[in-house]
Amino acid sequence: MLPGADRVARNDALDAVRAIAMMFVVAGHAVLSFLVTPIGWAVQDRSQFLGADLFAWIVRAFAMPTFFWLSGYAGRSVLESRGARAYARHGVTRMLVPLAVALVPCSLVVGALWDWGREVTPRALVADNVPKLQSSELPIMLGHLWYLYYLLGLLLAAWIAASVARSLRVRIPGGLGVLAVPALLTIGVLVELGALHTDTPLGFVPDVRILVFMGGFFAWGWLVRGRPEELVRYARFAWHALVVALGLLAVVIATLYRGLDAIERPPLHAIAASGLFAIATMVGFIGLCVRYGRPHPVVRLASVASYWFYVAHLPIVVALQIALAGVAVPGLFKYVAIVSVTTVVCLGSYVVVARRRSAAATGK
Repeated sequence: MLPGADRVARNDALDAVRAIAMMFVVAGHAVLSFLVTPIGWAVQDRSQFLGADLFAWIVRAFAMPTFFWLSGYAGRSVLESRGARAYARHGVTRMLVPLAVALVPCSLVVGALWDWGREVTPRALVADNVPKLQSSELPIMLGHLWYLYYLLGLLLAAWIAASVARSLRVRIPGGLGVLAVPALLTIGVLVELGALHTDTPLGFVPDVRILVFMGGFFAWGWLVRGRPEELVRYARFAWHALVVALGLLAVVIATLYRGLDAIERPPLHAIAASGLFAIATMVGFIGLCVRYGRPHPVVRLASVASYWFYVAHLPIVVALQIALAGVAVPGLFKYVAIVSVTTVVCLGSYVVVARRRSAAATGK
C-alpha cells in the first residue's frame, strides 16, 4: 500500500484513484525511453515518437501530485482518528523505515542501470529549459524514492500547521477556496522557476521549491479530508473539469509547439495553464473515481500493492527499456511489453510475499 494509504482512509473511490494513478506512474516511466526530447534518462530507444513526449508531459503533470494528495488526505485521517503518537509512528513505519531499507539497494541498482544504458546508447545533451534528472554528488541518490523523503518533511509541516490552525481557529472555505491552496502554491513555484514543470530531485538537500510545489497538493488532500462534501462536488463536476483541462492543455501545447530557446522562460499564461491543468485533471480524475468507483478485487489488490509497486517498478522498467532499446520492433509493441511485464512481476511478487507473511503470521 502506498504511503498514506492507511486503512482509516480507505474507500472504494480512493482505492481506484491509488491503483490507476500507480499504473499511470508505471506507464509514464515506461514511455521515457521513447521520447524525442532528451531528458537525461538511462536510454533513448531507436523508436521515438513525439506523442510519447506529450503523454509523458501529461502524466508528469498529475500522477505524482495525485499521490501527494492521497498522502495528505490519509495523513489527516490518521492524525484525527488515532492521535499525534499514531501519526508520528505512521510516518516512521511507513515512510522513514522503508526509505532507509530501500535507499541503498535501489540507488545502486539504478546507478548500474544508468551506466548500462550509457553503454547501449550515447547520452544526448539536455536543454536548459527541459526538466531533467538532477543527480546527487554522493554515490547514493534518492532516485524515485524522493517521494518518501519529501513526504516526511510534509508530514511534519502539516502537523505543525494543523496545530497552529487549531489554536487560531483558522477555517478555509470549501469549493474554490480549497482549490486556491494548490493553485497559488504550484503556480507561484512555476513562475519563480520560469518553467512548465519542476525537475526530479535526487539529492539529499531538499529543494524548497519542489517541497512547496508538492506541498500544495498534499495540503489540498489534507483539506478535502476535513470536507467530505468536496469529493461529492468533484464527482458532480468531473467531466466539466476534464473539459477545462483540455483547454488548458491546448494553451501549453501551443507554447511548446512554437518552441522555446534553451534559456527562454515560458510566457506567464502558459505557466499558469500548466499549473491549473494539473489541478483540473486531478479534480476530473478523482471525481470520476468517486462517481463510478465500485468494489473490485483487482482494483483492491492493485491499491494494496501500490506501495510495493512503487518501490520495485523502476529498476524493472529501466532494465527492460535498455534490453529492448536496439531491438528492431515497433516502439508500441516494446512499450506494451515493458508495462505488461513490469505489472505482472510487481503484482506477482507482491502476492507471493503477502501470502508468505500471512502464512508466517498464522503459523501455517
